[in-house]
Amino acid sequence: MSGEPVTRMFFREAVKRAVEEEMTRDARIFVLGQDVGAFGGSYREFDGLFARFGPERMRDTPVAEAASIGIAAGAAAAGYRPLAVITYMDFLMLGFDALINYAAKLRYKTAGALTAPMVVKTTAGAQGQGVAHSQCIEAWLMSVPGLKVVAPSTPADAYGLMKTALRSDGPVVYIDHKRLFPTPGDVPEAETLVPFGQAAIRRAGTDVSVICHGYMVRIALAAADLLEPEGISCEVIDLRTLAPMDVATLAASVERTGRLLTLEEGQITCGVGVEVATRIFDRIGVRPWARIGALPAPVSSNPVLEAACVPDADRVARAIRTLAAG
Repeated sequence: MSGEPVTRMFFREAVKRAVEEEMTRDARIFVLGQDVGAFGGSYREFDGLFARFGPERMRDTPVAEAASIGIAAGAAAAGYRPLAVITYMDFLMLGFDALINYAAKLRYKTAGALTAPMVVKTTAGAQGQGVAHSQCIEAWLMSVPGLKVVAPSTPADAYGLMKTALRSDGPVVYIDHKRLFPTPGDVPEAETLVPFGQAAIRRAGTDVSVICHGYMVRIALAAADLLEPEGISCEVIDLRTLAPMDVATLAASVERTGRLLTLEEGQITCGVGVEVATRIFDRIGVRPWARIGALPAPVSSNPVLEAACVPDADRVARAIRTLAAG
């Protein structure tokens, strides 16, 4: 974004800006979900949109995730472009039938005659809300053919990926993180779309490639800061889109550094990191690799237990030290 005018805004404001611009551009777009109307969204990411677009296009729903996603899938097949909002990712699975068995397969089942241009925005991650409001199940979604999965880590990408998602033939699952909504960042003043399937190098380095997404990008950058005085240089790569995945950028980085650390807030068993490593090693051969994710336990609402379960900068730095010494 060097040289172009930017505006400083919070992550949640970037989401709102993207949705507002796209709703203005395309009358087929409407939003449905819990508290998306006059309240402005559970994380205030839709503030002001109800006043502008009214209840016809900012539709509050009951606490009924399966129905919300089912309605969105049907509306998408009928020619609308819905944005269905699921407040907690943990409850996205209630809508899996409509999302996975219908929307993701519609193009295939109809030989392209019908598509499901819908976006499901859902919020992942731990922030003191306990075992059923803290999960990260991105890896489940990555295994579904026909489903695109994106996870912004910055306000600029929150804006650009949402705009791309709302223009996609879909379906797209757009994953944000509770801890990102109040974080600030520079967003281009000009309309800017972020293409799917293009990772971003957030920090260049020479000794180890740290590949992550969402809030874990901030953790990786903090760990890299801890290690810099020790002479360990980390390259931090933000996936941005998990499906499709930019394997070329990831593999080129690991080929340069010779080591890989995959970092995620979800479980490492059959996780995002396993898929990242496998695709890289298929291209360049096996390299030293370590993976970090949440511990194999439900994430407690107790702040001490939550902190012990979820990766932090110190834990990541320790793993990188071991990897770099090997």
